[in-house]
Amino acid sequence: MVNNNSGRVVFVGAGPGAPDLITVRGLKYLQRADVVIYDSLPGDDLLQEISPKARVISVGKRCGVHSVTQAEINSIISIEAQRSQLVVRLKGGDPCIFGRLGEEIEHLLSEGIPFEVVPGITAATAAGADAGFSLTHRGKAASVTFLTGHCADGSDQNWSAHVQTGATLCLYMGAKKLSEVAQKLINAGADSKMPVRLLSKISQVGATDVLTSLSDLAQDKVDLDSLPTPLIAVVGVVVSNSQLSDLAGSFEKTV
Repeated sequence: MVNNNSGRVVFVGAGPGAPDLITVRGLKYLQRADVVIYDSLPGDDLLQEISPKARVISVGKRCGVHSVTQAEINSIISIEAQRSQLVVRLKGGDPCIFGRLGEEIEHLLSEGIPFEVVPGITAATAAGADAGFSLTHRGKAASVTFLTGHCADGSDQNWSAHVQTGATLCLYMGAKKLSEVAQKLINAGADSKMPVRLLSKISQVGATDVLTSLSDLAQDKVDLDSLPTPLIAVVGVVVSNSQLSDLAGSFEKTV
């Protein structure tokens, strides 16, 4: 049952980092919000778009350091909404992909608080766009799989199943385990020479783009510690498309 005395919550995807890659709808909500509850991923430039009248609450998590627990975040969201306010829950990328959106929605449903979800550009699609390769390619990759580099419950992926699909694999939140993951993919039947693109700070100043292979990753030949986070790894033949990559970004972005 909807609590008619409450305000509402809008989950907004901030996109990959560049402030102009948020959706028009998301930006409008951000500028109208009474309260903005944000993660650590949205950039400082985007936070400048928040109305000076709005209250801003940081609940960011980074690299395993959780300053605010998920239960506390859920509570903050519902308390603010119950004050009959427009609450924007700002999340990096797309809130529907590894953004713990489901847990926060379940809490709002239990409280009867209305909500809306405004999608954003997720890291994997932004990475391909930034580096100039397509995640799918006719005759090369007919599907894409979004994976987490680690599972909260300690379980593991079915790497053999992922290899058998021939999909482009996009690994989120796994920088510290990429060597281990690369070896598991090889053990599961992936070509050890399979190209891997490591991208970080996508769409932002200081972005990095490293082309390597599963075997080099598995043998620790890549200095992962030198790459900024958050980092996304894209595994598949599509990432070595040199025709696209050589031309991508060869002109100045003026928009």
